[in-house]
Amino acid sequence: MGAFELTVDNEMLLWLRSISITRHDMEPVYHGFFPVEDVHSCFDVPLDPMAYRGKQACPICNRPSHQLHWMRYSSPAESWARGGGVLGALSVCTKCYIQVQFLAEQH
Repeated sequence: MGAFELTVDNEMLLWLRSISITRHDMEPVYHGFFPVEDVHSCFDVPLDPMAYRGKQACPICNRPSHQLHWMRYSSPAESWARGGGVLGALSVCTKCYIQVQFLAEQH
């Protein structure tokens, strides 16, 4: 599979705004491209946000890309076994609780 990029379009932005969770007494739910559980499992594999300066800002609060949390995202093992796994850099906005951009690596 070649490299690809996922970004939030207008339709997804409206949906994300309608479900944003900002309660601090709950575990954050980062809605977007990938299942929340999979994102949580990759959250502790951070990437240098300065390396992604100039990428997509949060479409809700306009936080610049270098102020987002960037992580190395990898699909669960089951996805790879079926031939549909992806690997790459994923940004999330920790203020708005959404997945903002995914930059896939070639594999």
